[in-house]
Amino acid sequence: MARRNQSSDELVQERPAWIIPALVFVGVLTFSGIFLYYYFGPTPGELLGLDPRASSASGEVEAIVGNTRFLIPEHYTRYPSQRGGGRIAAVDMHALLPGLEPYSSDRQDSFSDNSANSDVIYFSLNESATPLSSARRLKDIYSKYLETAEPSEGPGGLQLFPFRQDSGYADQDLLVGKDAESRMLLLLCERQTPLIESPNCSRSLLIGPELELAYRYKRSHLDDWRQIDDAVSELVSEFGAAEPTDDLQGTILD
Repeated sequence: MARRNQSSDELVQERPAWIIPALVFVGVLTFSGIFLYYYFGPTPGELLGLDPRASSASGEVEAIVGNTRFLIPEHYTRYPSQRGGGRIAAVDMHALLPGLEPYSSDRQDSFSDNSANSDVIYFSLNESATPLSSARRLKDIYSKYLETAEPSEGPGGLQLFPFRQDSGYADQDLLVGKDAESRMLLLLCERQTPLIESPNCSRSLLIGPELELAYRYKRSHLDDWRQIDDAVSELVSEFGAAEPTDDLQGTILD
């Protein structure tokens, strides 16, 4: 309890001796909590489900992307925020080559591997408001930045066009061919450089009026491009076995 003494017209107030140690203790506790949360606590992205987090659950996620209904096993999905289903702009997925095995806890190391020989393939279904076919992309975009109009021979019967180094596609190659359904196939492949130690190859194609399929994998698997393309297309087709909504014309336009 505070005690007041009058001396030389000055008023002196004495406080309990435990206040300063208590304030120091509260300060240390607060600082420790902030420190622990900063280094070990969830990020805002994790709290909102916006950071990748694999799931080993096998239940199906019902999602409508680009007016097409899909039933996707959860262990293929990458983001918790997309597992709620419903109408969403995109579904991001992953699997292991060559058989497109889904995530499981015993495959954790393989799914975490980002080396040049990683077996992980990332693929996604995306709603596209301004879809472009492969032929349009080749003519209207890529052709302006090619180093030469004459291709060299690429792996598996593909034609290889290097991009100019002064373009936005520096250190990349364009590989052109036909897939199993005779659609034009465009693969953008990074070259291995001191800055790109683990190069990728990627493809995107239209599978509906407002629906795009995209995938990427390590360039070390490029010799198997045809088998990979067939496997991804077949797997996504299985996901979309459910009947479409809004009278979607489900033919592939690419």
